[in-house]
Amino acid sequence: MVYILTYWYLIVIDDIWDAQTWKFLECAFVKSGLGSRVMSTTRNNDIANACCSCDRDLVYKIKPLSDADSAKLFFKRIFGDEESCPSSLKEVSKDILRKCGGLPLAITAISSLLATGKTEQEWNQVRSSITSVEGKSSDIEAMKYILSLSYFDLPFHLRSCLLYLTMFPEDYEVERKRLVHRWISEGLIRGKDREDLVELGNTYFHELINRCLIQPVEVKYNGKASSCRVHDTVLDFLIYMSDKENFCTLLSNKAKSDRRIRRISLMGNEDPEIIEQLDLSHARSLGVFRPTNQLPSLVKSEALRVLDLRWCAELGNHVKDIGRLIQLRYLNINGVRVTELPKQIGDLEHLETLITDPNLSVLPESASRLKRLARLSVGNSTKLPDAFGNMENLQELWQINPFIQSPNFVEELGKLINLMKLKILLRSSGFASYDEKKCIVSSLFELDNCNLRKLSITFEWGVEDGFIRDMCFPSLNCVKNICLWHRETRLFAKWLLSLSNMQKLCINRGKIEQQDVEMIGTISTLVKFKLFIDSGDPISIFIRSEGFQQLQMLVLKWFNGLKFEAGSMPSLKVLQLLVYVRKLKDSGSDFDFGIQHLASLASLHVRIFCLRAKAADVEALEHALKSMVEANLNHPALEIRKWCEKDMLPDEL
Repeated sequence: MVYILTYWYLIVIDDIWDAQTWKFLECAFVKSGLGSRVMSTTRNNDIANACCSCDRDLVYKIKPLSDADSAKLFFKRIFGDEESCPSSLKEVSKDILRKCGGLPLAITAISSLLATGKTEQEWNQVRSSITSVEGKSSDIEAMKYILSLSYFDLPFHLRSCLLYLTMFPEDYEVERKRLVHRWISEGLIRGKDREDLVELGNTYFHELINRCLIQPVEVKYNGKASSCRVHDTVLDFLIYMSDKENFCTLLSNKAKSDRRIRRISLMGNEDPEIIEQLDLSHARSLGVFRPTNQLPSLVKSEALRVLDLRWCAELGNHVKDIGRLIQLRYLNINGVRVTELPKQIGDLEHLETLITDPNLSVLPESASRLKRLARLSVGNSTKLPDAFGNMENLQELWQINPFIQSPNFVEELGKLINLMKLKILLRSSGFASYDEKKCIVSSLFELDNCNLRKLSITFEWGVEDGFIRDMCFPSLNCVKNICLWHRETRLFAKWLLSLSNMQKLCINRGKIEQQDVEMIGTISTLVKFKLFIDSGDPISIFIRSEGFQQLQMLVLKWFNGLKFEAGSMPSLKVLQLLVYVRKLKDSGSDFDFGIQHLASLASLHVRIFCLRAKAADVEALEHALKSMVEANLNHPALEIRKWCEKDMLPDEL
């Protein structure tokens, strides 16, 4: 007997730039004749024709927006709707829209420019500045012209911050915290007096989002984005401006060899010979993306301020040369698999941000000489130097386990009077003495009376350890985040209720009962609650209307039943659920969770665990979720993903 395997596929290739690339890719596709299709997108009509594999006209050119849709997009960004536009701006708006030619990105860019509080006179100036896109040879040229208006409208400090995004690859998700810290280290953020540079950098980040020059990613429950991406067309424009101003060097652009390299990013596809010949004697930033074992020599890179090797595991041997980088302010070696740092790291007297690899066992004693270090991130198994209290400028310290540190740890911790953010892991497994615990509590109390604004604590204690109960753990004002692992919530109840500023609580695989949920609901400051119930001992959860009045984000995993009472969680914006369908059915619970009662809900994310569940039950759950969302007057966005679909049971069983 002969078995014939047949394949059907649909493949989408986005943004092809030249016909030669298509010819190379085309060879990889099996022409089965079974209805398979390859769809490609491009900005060039000739390339689109080259991608067609037959004589039929299969090129679809996306049409510009209609006048009505253009106006809707334009006015929504500035005024909320067209009716709210002042009559004095109606005519100038019509002219501006006509000149945008129905290009969505052009309309978004111009409307974001005008949304920054421009006067009527400035609106007219914008209208006079815009040359109609009909006069441009291509949509790309038109967009570059439109984007230039938004770019030159920026104050100088924001222009530099925006150009810095050319340091990251296309479609790369750039974390806000990482970007802001690099901005600071480059000197692109300059505050007044003792202004918090991180907060100022966050303001710059969100301003660029508000102007639609970068796209928000991972928007939190509070509406703030934790990362961003740059639209391809915007990035093309920024690369053009960066090249013009010699801001950043990209080897793929065949940079002119006679130019000084100020900033450079390696994307992992460069010619090794070219990398070896690079002159980085004037470079201020070096970033490496995608795994590579190739790195320019750091011997003559004395001007380097930023070195970002994140997730480049093969570059561990290059870390030994960092002692030469006397101007270095930012060093990120997370994911580089470095188990030890050279003693010369103490010579980096200008270092402000140090993000180490979790595998690092010990931070060298010389690191205590880093007087300007403001941000330090280590693994929870990393031992700090005995005299780390000398790092007197330290403002952020993540994440340490006090009970693996030296005996004088508590004394040194108390010296960090400028510390504003601290994340600690309290894991003792019963080995910590009473005196050690008492000293930790005393130290945290002292920091609470200084500048400490945010304390995040993760508790991982053995069942027999009564740290909270026996130590009378203080009700610190700085405690914002708490995470409990493998613990009975009732043991922490009294202490949790005493915390006047706690905002986030995570209970991970701990024992919890309905009365504990109701207790947590009385914490008036709580805005985020994550509950990961042990899948072996799930419970049914009932959310009453009187609790969780300020909660904005709720994450629930592995529950036997769930019900939201009418009027419950009035402030909830984000709900994330992991539903184990088989256990939910076995417990006799239905799929009507009462999500329609959540009046402020904006987004619902559901992961359906399909293991040994009947296909009909999974389908019934999906239908119930869609029905609840439709019945919700706030019309939240719904996202459903399924796990282990292949492990579902046939309906006849």
